[in-house]
Amino acid sequence: MQVIVPPEMEAFVADEVSGGRFPSAADVVREGLQLLRERQQKLEALRRDVDVAIAEADAGLAVPLDDALASDIKARGRARLQPNRAGTP
Repeated sequence: MQVIVPPEMEAFVADEVSGGRFPSAADVVREGLQLLRERQQKLEALRRDVDVAIAEADAGLAVPLDDALASDIKARGRARLQPNRAGTP
């Protein structure tokens, strides 16, 4: 497969290789494609979750959001993010 990329992307790939972050241009492209695949898989999973939530709401299974539930959701979200923030200033 041959791919033509704009000059700025070609320069980016060359910088990644010359900077020692990747051994070859093919490895840069491979990594980019893998990240794209992962992003698409996460998006599809999110869409499935949204579809399930909509179906549950349509079936009357939704739970009203009150202040206590909202606080609990926020606390759980912050707890999940905490390990990711350890190295962030």
